[in-house]
Amino acid sequence: MICGSQKVLQQAVNEGGDMQRFIFSVVIFMWADGLLASEEKVPLQAIQATVRIYGDGQSSTGFIVRIPGKQGEEDSHLLVTARHAFHQMQADFATVAFRAQTAEGAWQRREIKIQIRREGKPIWKQHQEADIGFLQVDIPKNVSCQPLALGTIATADDFKCGRIHVGRNAWVACYPAKTESNPAGWSILRSGMIASHPLVPVESLDHFFVDYSHFGGDSGAAVVIDDDGEALVVGIVVAMQRQTDRIVSPFEEKIIHRPLGLAIVVPSTLLLDLIQQWQSSPR
Repeated sequence: MICGSQKVLQQAVNEGGDMQRFIFSVVIFMWADGLLASEEKVPLQAIQATVRIYGDGQSSTGFIVRIPGKQGEEDSHLLVTARHAFHQMQADFATVAFRAQTAEGAWQRREIKIQIRREGKPIWKQHQEADIGFLQVDIPKNVSCQPLALGTIATADDFKCGRIHVGRNAWVACYPAKTESNPAGWSILRSGMIASHPLVPVESLDHFFVDYSHFGGDSGAAVVIDDDGEALVVGIVVAMQRQTDRIVSPFEEKIIHRPLGLAIVVPSTLLLDLIQQWQSSPR
């Protein structure tokens, strides 16, 4: 079966059209082919870096970021998530669900234990104000994981130049209500758009909204946009916005929470601040 852009190209050749029509058809085909590749590539980059973190009945989303090593040193890997995700797990260890592909091409679950506390004391790094944190982890050699490069985390300049703005489409790979795509543990891909304006000056921005149906378990997920065919992480999901109503009658009192379909997102610049603090401190 031939897709629409290929039909245009084939028709121009078969009808013996002039060279201008042929060149125009080639340009359209290349543009459409590149657009489709970008639409698939960027969400896939987010999915391949995303993992589920759980323990003590709690479940959250996290993603792996690769930090280039200094000269002669290996790269480091950070498991980024919401700060409260670590806090809510009371044990010293949590479980991270990775995936691995068999020789036959099938995907299997690979669970590993990571230490989040030592003698009851947290060993993760957390922002002093924002609800984000990370933990340095070792990625097992027998799992399939493609960490996001440090350069894919949006900077203050990315916000200031207008690359990140209200109405921009975004993707979120996450585990809503502990839901996984399949037994192998792949995440669920959600889509939405940036719903807040303005986003500058970013130095005074502590959160913004993304219009998508957020659920418990999404916290810690990366919010990703398409930046010329590459993933750009613009924030981290930390909570949902909801309307709270208190109903009082002579014999009953109840509180109703209604989700507004808005996710509260911490801007990526605060994650970069935390990473830079970690890099400059002795390890």
